[in-house]
Amino acid sequence: MATSKSNKVRIYLYVLLTIAGCVLACSSLIPNDYIKLVVVMGALFIGLYGIMKGLSQPQASTEEEIANKE
Repeated sequence: MATSKSNKVRIYLYVLLTIAGCVLACSSLIPNDYIKLVVVMGALFIGLYGIMKGLSQPQASTEEEIANKE
């Protein structure tokens, strides 16, 4: 499950964004509940989408091996 360095960095950033969304949900930094809900749901959606997108990309070395076998 090795990915390139840039993909690893992006995945870590999306994980941090997801954790930040969870922290905002549990803290009282945003007093209005509706604004808190929008901010938290947005952070979680973007974070989980980025993680799924980063992990679903095929590896470059695997593509090269498949091309060499044909």
